[in-house]
Amino acid sequence: MNFYVVNFSKHMYSEFMSEKVVKPLLRGHIHQEMFFVALGAAIVLISNTQNLPDALSICVYSLGLFSMFGVSAVYHRINWSVSKRAILRKLDHSAIYIMIAGTFTPIAHLGLPSDSSLKLLIIIWSICSAGVIKSIFFTNLPKFLNAVFCLIAGYMITPYLGELKASVGSEGVVLIILGGVVYSVGAIIYGIKRPNPWPKTFGYHEIFHALVSIAAVMHFIVIYRLVNN
Repeated sequence: MNFYVVNFSKHMYSEFMSEKVVKPLLRGHIHQEMFFVALGAAIVLISNTQNLPDALSICVYSLGLFSMFGVSAVYHRINWSVSKRAILRKLDHSAIYIMIAGTFTPIAHLGLPSDSSLKLLIIIWSICSAGVIKSIFFTNLPKFLNAVFCLIAGYMITPYLGELKASVGSEGVVLIILGGVVYSVGAIIYGIKRPNPWPKTFGYHEIFHALVSIAAVMHFIVIYRLVNN
């Protein structure tokens, strides 16, 4: 009888500890602030659009940013129960793909000829839809594989950089490339969990969030220029 009592106590303790996730002090703060920055950025962009199709492409982009930064902040700022954390983790990972496809949308619509734009949008939304399905139904994949899948989606822009140069200029192409590089470095850090400088306050995950935010700003500049061409 004592054997079962002891084992039951150990099981309840382990369940309690799994519920109590200790996070770095700054976990989620960067993306929380970026959510409000994205709100302001969306207002600026939409107010500068010239027609409905352009405005719709910016709305798709804005919703992508809101979903990524907003869900990330909600997921990472609060210590959720195991079951709720699992649901929010799926939403958090799905939002990354929505953001990637959302960022591609105004760049393709405003920066590419119609044929190339349609082709790129079909490709990126198909890949990112697969990424959302993966995030919801295949949740046990290693972090590194998730990072690689995101990188594959992001680099679908590469064959179109030559065409984009005509609309965004050399500086715009450089910003697109640099943003991709910064995203890539962040994804690698997320995948390997290194460096992890101050685990109790600012660890590898916070570095990842910071780099994602920097890259998002770079791509915002490109989109802003396209809207105001």
